[in-house]
Order: sequence, then structure tokens, then C-alpha cells
Amino acid sequence: MNEWQEAEQRVERAGELFAQRRLREALEELRAAISINPSNPQWHYNLGLVLDGLERFDEAVQAFDRAVELCPDFAEAAYHAGICLMRLGRAAEAIARFDAVEAIDASFEPAYCARVSAYTALGDHDKAEEMFYLGRQYREECPHCYYAIAESLYRRGMLDRAIYCWQRALDLDESAPMAHMRIAEAYRAQGDFEKARVHYLQQMRITPQRCEPLLALGSLLMDMGHLEQAGEKFHRAMDLAPHEAAVHYHMGRWLAATGQSDAAEAALEQALRLEPSQRGAHLEMARLCLRRGDDVQARRHLRAEMECGGHGPGMLLDLADLMLDCGMHRAAVAALRRVVAAEPGNVAAWVALGAGHFMLREFADGAQASRRALRCDRSCVAAIYNMALACYEQGRLRRALVWLRRALRIDPSDVGARALNLRVRIAALWRRIASAMKRGA
Repeated sequence: MNEWQEAEQRVERAGELFAQRRLREALEELRAAISINPSNPQWHYNLGLVLDGLERFDEAVQAFDRAVELCPDFAEAAYHAGICLMRLGRAAEAIARFDAVEAIDASFEPAYCARVSAYTALGDHDKAEEMFYLGRQYREECPHCYYAIAESLYRRGMLDRAIYCWQRALDLDESAPMAHMRIAEAYRAQGDFEKARVHYLQQMRITPQRCEPLLALGSLLMDMGHLEQAGEKFHRAMDLAPHEAAVHYHMGRWLAATGQSDAAEAALEQALRLEPSQRGAHLEMARLCLRRGDDVQARRHLRAEMECGGHGPGMLLDLADLMLDCGMHRAAVAALRRVVAAEPGNVAAWVALGAGHFMLREFADGAQASRRALRCDRSCVAAIYNMALACYEQGRLRRALVWLRRALRIDPSDVGARALNLRVRIAALWRRIASAMKRGA
């Protein structure tokens, strides 16, 4: 048997091993074959598939690119190179590969789906929609494209349309990955907790061995005030994946909410041992530290949380609120600016941003943030209270009383507004007395 026949046999053997998911052995066979004949583009493509399966994405890209070099019209190889680049978070480079696929074969519909995801990752949602509609010319109903464009719509806050597209993906392919989970998250963002709960449960039935739906449902149940049910979900997740940091993090949150502070701290510490950058764990540790009056440790944990990065607007808002409580006003304002940039209609974030600026005695910026909150919700008593308090601190007592009258018309029982109203009126009375005494003298 000559070496060329040996190479062919090794490639055939690699195919059998790949089908059996014995990927490392398949990799050895393919590399041996390619060392004999390095000019076969299909073998480099097969090598890329094996490396992709091993999650060695950088090497997989090189193999796919080599296949395209050897055979410039190898659309599947260029496509898979782009997919691996997406897995590496290199969306701009991925788009170049998908564009190359279109140049080779404009009817290769999966490249349009992939570009919907790539442009979404880059925040270019207009291009994502363009790719979605271009793809429809070649395949009218594609579950992958509906799933991908739903993510773009979700990120833009177009939740009803996102829900429709994820549901359409499920109608076309009931195995669409984690589609019920994404629908649940969209309903949760809308505040429709009951529909979110239903879809989390559906996802759990489809993927009973995955922790993510359990943890998400447990977190939702906590928001709904069903702590006992939430605990049951977290304990099930712990049985499924006791070595996952996220499970210990959620268990820590639940233990803290049920008043088990020492156990909560132990769970959060375990989460950080398993994954030092576990998002949210330092935040919850800071909350526990504040609860026992340890501001120094709370600030340390808040700084560590910020270093983890990647926080969504909701967690950033929680982080900023704790920073304000700890006196980390500058850091809180920076975090809140990121929240309102991502969610311009977030009233709570504008209120907190206004409060942060006022605490820094940046009254103009604080007033601007409070007015933005009132533009979103004209009856926001917290924003009106902030404006009144700022006027009081500046000695503008008449203007403070105007704001307080407005607050008390909206909510006559608001304790903070009533207390400040009394303080302002006393200050105004003393000012009048002092002015009268000055004139008498």
C-alpha cells in the first residue's frame, strides 16, 4: 500500500471516528492524512469540522480558510469559518467570511441567517434586518432567521415583535434551541410574569437536564414573592450541577432573601471560588455587608463587581443603588449613565442618576436627569422630591415648596415629601423671622 492509499484510508477512518464522536482520534487520523497530501481542500474542511467539535475554534478557522485557499468556490468552508469566528466573538471578521459565501453562491441562505446574528452582535440592527429580508428571497420560512432577528428586536426593546419571531421559529422547528427561554425573558421584561413562568416551564420540559431554565424560573419566582417555590427550583439546580458557580450564586441570593445571611455568604463565596468573575456574586456580597454595617467590605465587593464587567442595565442599576448607599457617588453616576444610554425610558435610572448628581452637588446635571425622569413619567414623585430637595439645599425655598406641592397633589401620603415639606416651611419661617429682625435693627 502506497502513502496515498494510506492517506485515503486514514481519512475514511477519521470519518468513522467523527461519527462516533471520538474527535481526538479523528483529529490524529486527519492530520496524518494531510501530512501526506496537504492539497486536498475537503480534508482541510473535515479537519475544521473536527476542531470545531473540539471547541478549538481558532484552529478550525485556519483549517476552513485553508480549504478556501485550495478551492476558492468552497462556500461551506467559508461559511463554517465565519461560524467559528462568531463563536470567538469576532463578528466583524465573521461577516467578511459570510460576504465571501454570497460572492461564491448568492443562494446559500444560511449565510444570510448568520449575518443577521453577526450584525446584531455589532449593534447594526438595520443591516441585521436587511440580511433577514434578503434571506427570505431564497427560503421563505427559515426558523434560524426568525430566531436570529428576534434577538435583534429584543435588544432594541421591540419585545412584542421579538416574541412573535421566536414563536414563529418554534412553529417552524419545535426544537429551536432555548426559544421558550427567550420568549419567557421577553415576557419578563414586559412585566408579564405569569406568561414568563409558563414559557420557563415549557423550556424545562424540553431540556430537563439544563440548569438555565431552572435558575431563571427560580429568579422569576423570587420577583413574584414565591420564595418557597423559588427555593425548590434552586435546590433542584444544585442537584443537577453542584459544581456550577451560577447555581451557588442563585442559591446565595435565595438564602439572603429568606434571612439566612451566613449561609448566603457561604454560597456566594463558593460561587466566587468556582468562578472568580461570576457576575452578581460580589454585588450580593456587598448587599450582605451593608446589611451588617460593614461599608468598607461593601465598597471592596462593589469595586470587584465592576471589574467583572458585562452587566445588563438591571444589574447595573442595582449596583449603582448600592454604590449610592456606600458613598461611591462618582462610580454610581458612571454606571447610571450606562443604564440610561441603553434604556432611555428607564425612569428609576434617571431618578437615581439625578440623586447621584445632587449628592455630588452637581445641581444642574441632577436637575436635568430628574426632568428626563419626569418626561418619561410626569407623576414620578421620586423625581419631583429630588428636585425639591435640590432646591432646598441651594436655599431656593419657594421653588422647593412648588415642587413639594406638586408631589403631595400626586401622593398626599408620601412620607418623604411630607417631612421635607415641613423642613422647608420651618426654614422659610426662620428666614422671614431673621429678615424681620434685620429690618427692625
